[in-house]
Amino acid sequence: MRFSYAPLVALFTSALFAQEADDPALNFLLSLNSDTNWSLLQATPLQFAVHHPQGMTRVGDVFYMTSVETQSRPERIDDDDAAYDRATGSGVGHLFKFDINGELLASTTLGEGSMYHPGGMDYDGEHLWISVAEYRPNSHSIVYRIDPETLDAEGLFRFDDHLGSLLRNPADGNLYGMSWASRTLYRWQEVEGKYQAENVDSKLKSGSDVDYQDCQLITSTTMACSGIRSRPIDNTHLLTIGGIELVDLESLEILHKIRVTGTAPSYEFLARNPFYFHYSDNERGSFYFVPEDDRASLYHYAPPQQ
Repeated sequence: MRFSYAPLVALFTSALFAQEADDPALNFLLSLNSDTNWSLLQATPLQFAVHHPQGMTRVGDVFYMTSVETQSRPERIDDDDAAYDRATGSGVGHLFKFDINGELLASTTLGEGSMYHPGGMDYDGEHLWISVAEYRPNSHSIVYRIDPETLDAEGLFRFDDHLGSLLRNPADGNLYGMSWASRTLYRWQEVEGKYQAENVDSKLKSGSDVDYQDCQLITSTTMACSGIRSRPIDNTHLLTIGGIELVDLESLEILHKIRVTGTAPSYEFLARNPFYFHYSDNERGSFYFVPEDDRASLYHYAPPQQ
C-alpha cells in the first residue's frame, strides 16, 4: 500500500512546533511521502462482534475501541423547518478492551437515552477520553473520563453538539473535539476542574481533505487525525478519499497531509474509522486500523525495515 503526500503548510507558524521539530514520532510522520511503500505486517481477526467501530487507542499491549450498535437507524426528516435532519434512532454505545491477539478482555456500555454513538478517543497517560453523542449532527453529547483498568466511566459534562472525536492534552489540560464531519473544532480549557468551551474558528474545515473521525496526540502541540471524505463527481459518482493529517494545536493549522489509499480485503478504506499510530525506537512507526463492521480484523501496517 502506498501513502501519497501533500506539502507541509506553514511548518514554522508555531514556535512551540519548531521546538518539537526533533521529536522522532513527529519526524517520522512528516517523512511519509508518495514513495513510501507500506506493507501489511499482520491482520488479526477480532474475536468478538465489533458492530460499527469508531475510535481506538492503545495502552501497552492492550487496545481500546469504541463502537456503536445501531438497533433502529435514524430516519431522515423531510421537513426544512425541523430542528434536526433525522430522528434519533436507537442503539447502544460500546467500549471494548482487547489484546494484541484480538481476544476481548472486557467491555462496557456508554451513553444515555438517545446519546448512544461513541466517537473517536484518546489516552492522556492516565485516563481514556470519549464522547458519546446522538447519531445526528447539531445534537447533544456527553464527555466521559474512563479508568482504563476498570472501565469505570465518569460523565464530566454535557455539550450541545455532536462530538465525533475527542482528546485531552495533558501538557495544558485542554480538551479538543470535532463536531459532525469536522464542521467545528472545539477547545475546552480546564478551570478549577471544570471545562469551559471555546468555539474555535479554525481553518480545518476548508483546509482539510477528510472528515476527522479519530484523533491522537503526537506531541504536546500536535495531533494526528484520520478519516475519509466523499465528494460528488459530475452528480453521478462519489469520489472517496482517506487520509491522516497533522494539526498544530496552537495555530490550528494543518501541518501535513498523508493520503491513505489502502483498503481492507472487504474494500473498506483503512482510514474509514478507528486508527492508532505507534512509534518506538526499535520498531519505528506503524499504524493500526479497524475499518470493517461486525466481524472485523485489526490491520497492522508499517514501512519496510531500513
